[in-house]
Amino acid sequence: MRFRRSLVLLSIGAVFLTLTSNPVTATIVIPPEFEEMAAKSDFVVRGRVDRMTSELVAKDDSRKIYTRVKVEVLEIIAGTPPEDLVLVCLGGRVGDEELIVDGAPVFRVGEESIFFVRRNGRALSPLYAMSYGHYPIRTDSSTKRRYVARQNEVPLESVAEVAQPLLDGHAAHAESARRLKANALSPTDFAEKIKAVVSRRNTTIDANH
Repeated sequence: MRFRRSLVLLSIGAVFLTLTSNPVTATIVIPPEFEEMAAKSDFVVRGRVDRMTSELVAKDDSRKIYTRVKVEVLEIIAGTPPEDLVLVCLGGRVGDEELIVDGAPVFRVGEESIFFVRRNGRALSPLYAMSYGHYPIRTDSSTKRRYVARQNEVPLESVAEVAQPLLDGHAAHAESARRLKANALSPTDFAEKIKAVVSRRNTTIDANH
């Protein structure tokens, strides 16, 4: 997690951007198994980010930025989400100050994704295992087929890949280019696999009572 202040200096014919960073803490996230994430999330939805608003909260000597992400729920895959779903995330930008949480999911207004939500408003991230609980839905430009990607834009071909570390930078770009989008799970396929895990868990719980 990093807090940085951006200072913009203007001169004739040029703009200079100076950033100073103050490291606070590192974020270590262990990739979850798919069945663990599906079973232990409070709820899972397919939704579209409607809007995002950030605010700076100052208390005593602490300064933190929180971002509220309003999600339009398009499909309830598992569990019972609130009628108005707003994800509360530590981090964001207010004016020339920005709080960056390493490993946190990245949201964009208008983007459709599958969200594995857990402890919303009560944890560092509202999603299970942070970025591992966020699956953007993309459309293949050539075939118009919709498919599920991981946070790093690598198409998701199997639920077993959920437990693999998220590549970043050039490694993620190379892996994404190597894969065939036609082999990636569709949103419907992914949702059905989530529902199957939740159904098995509920059956086991009922059998033990």
